[in-house]
Formats: sequence, structure tokens, C-alpha cells
Amino acid sequence: MKKYTLLFFLTLVLFYSCNTKEKNKIPVEIKTEIDLKEDSTELKQVETTTERKPKPGLFFLTDLIGKYPTQEKIFENKILTNRLKKINRLDFDKLITNWNTETPITIENQIIHSSGCKVHDCPSNGYELFIDLINDNINIYHFSSNILRVYTEKDWITLPKAYADELDIKKSNAKIGSTSDDMESTYTIYSKTNPKK
Repeated sequence: MKKYTLLFFLTLVLFYSCNTKEKNKIPVEIKTEIDLKEDSTELKQVETTTERKPKPGLFFLTDLIGKYPTQEKIFENKILTNRLKKINRLDFDKLITNWNTETPITIENQIIHSSGCKVHDCPSNGYELFIDLINDNINIYHFSSNILRVYTEKDWITLPKAYADELDIKKSNAKIGSTSDDMESTYTIYSKTNPKK
């Protein structure tokens, strides 16, 4: 009787193990499908990696729209810093020292803009930074009381209307070109998020 019980038990174990192996088998098509999914995941990772390459030249600024230049440390960027230092007669150290109050970085027609000035004394040292991404050019407008100096890297940048209008208001407030007896500059910086009061 023990022999039959043992034989029955062995048969049951063999039957159960064969049945389990059948359930765990994966058809070849499914394995191929899984392999394809893994391959496509790797392809997506490669695509993501290629999209994260650093942007050439000054195009990194397009990722900083709406942010403040000093908070984003744009003046520590080697490409921008080297180019600003090479602009004829521009005192880079003075620009950095007096760029305390600022407007966020904006872009219009692929021209980057931001303003900065000496805290609590914009009329004595105010700066307008314009970077033409398409023509790879930089202009700095420096307001010092009622004097305006423009520093160009290559040539004059043709400003979009909104920037030109804003600059005209600042020139007027700073009394640039004025022949009136009142020559006190009221240059201030403001942006769409911080409108003029």
C-alpha cells in the first residue's frame, strides 16, 4: 500500500510540476515584443540625451526668459563674459558693480533684453543689455546722468518696436538730447511685471 501511495504522490508531483512549467512558458512572440519594448525605451533615452546638449553660443539665454540675470549668474557665463570684456571701451567691471537692480530677461524677435542699474541711483549708472541671437551681436546702452553711451560688439542692433519704445521713454526721462534748463535725469528701470509707477 505504501508503494501505491508513494507512486500516486510522485505522479501527482510530476503532473503538477509539468503543469506549472506550461503556465510559465512565454511564447516567442511575447519575448520578441518585450525585447522590442526594451529597445524602444533605449531609443527614447538616446533621443532625450541628444536633446539635452548645451545650446551654442548665447542661446542658453532662451531658457532663462522671465528670470533675473544675476540670480541666474549670466555674467559668470564664460562665453558672455568674454564677449562683453572684448567690447571696445565698455568697462565690464563697472557694469557688474552697478548692475544691482534689474529687470527679468525678455525676448522679442530673437533679441534678448534686460536692464540693470545702480541700486537707489539708476540715473547715475543704468544699463540696457540687448543680444541679437540671429546675428550674434551684443549692444550695451549705458545711461550716466543725462549722457548715453552705446557700446556695440559688431554693429547696431535694430530693436523691435516694444524695445525701441521703452528705450525712447528712458532717453526722454534721462533728458538725452534735451535742450531744456532742467537736465536732471529720471532714468528708471521697469518691466511689464513691475510697471512704471
